[in-house]
Formats: sequence, structure tokens, C-alpha cells
Amino acid sequence: MTGTSFYAESLFPMDAVQFNEGELRQYAHRSDGSHKQVFVHFCPSCGTTMGLTFERWPDVRAISRGCYDDPNAVELTSHIWTRSAQSGVALPADVDCFARARATPDGQPEVASRHEAPVLARQDGGA
Repeated sequence: MTGTSFYAESLFPMDAVQFNEGELRQYAHRSDGSHKQVFVHFCPSCGTTMGLTFERWPDVRAISRGCYDDPNAVELTSHIWTRSAQSGVALPADVDCFARARATPDGQPEVASRHEAPVLARQDGGA
């Protein structure tokens, strides 16, 4: 979906986000978990993924952290879909980690794991 090993996002209420210039394009991707549409919004000039919107959560907009002037200005509070992490990827200490999404398709919260020290997401190297 992003063309990279990672996708870091920050979530905002839909009406809290305003773009100043340009027009974004989008394509739809079906979520592996909910089977609902995820809309990927990207720059038509360079192809950069600017953010996501969701059929499942129509009032939420995700903004790609790599698009911020300072991507480190926003605190990282969780990792999702860690079951899909590539081998060698380390999950940080004291951050909620979810094997899939934060909630089941019917809206029930998933249980996060937390680690006292960084750990490898996968040690088997396989899927």
C-alpha cells in the first residue's frame, strides 16, 4: 500500500485537517482485517502517500508522518499489523503493539502487547 516497509500515521478528526495547496488523488484498497475500503490519498506529481481515509471510520483522517516538516514532532503511541512486519524489524519498548488493527471488524478492542525492551517483531524470517 505504501511501497515501503513501514507506514507511520497520525489520526485526526476529518474536519481538523485542511490542505493548503494542490489536489490529491486517491485509490481504494480493501482492508485485510475488516474487508472495508481504505482510501489512499497521494500527490499526483510525485506519488507520495499523503494520508488515508476509511470506509470503516468515515470521521477519521490519517496523515502520513513522513509528510510533516518535522516527522518526529508527533509522539508514536502504537504499532499496528505487527504480524506483517518484516524480519529484523524491532518494536520499541513501552509502545502498544497490535498483531492486527486496534479493533476487530465488529468494533471490539484488540489486546495490545507491550515490551520492557525493544524486541524483534519476527524471528522466523517468514510469513
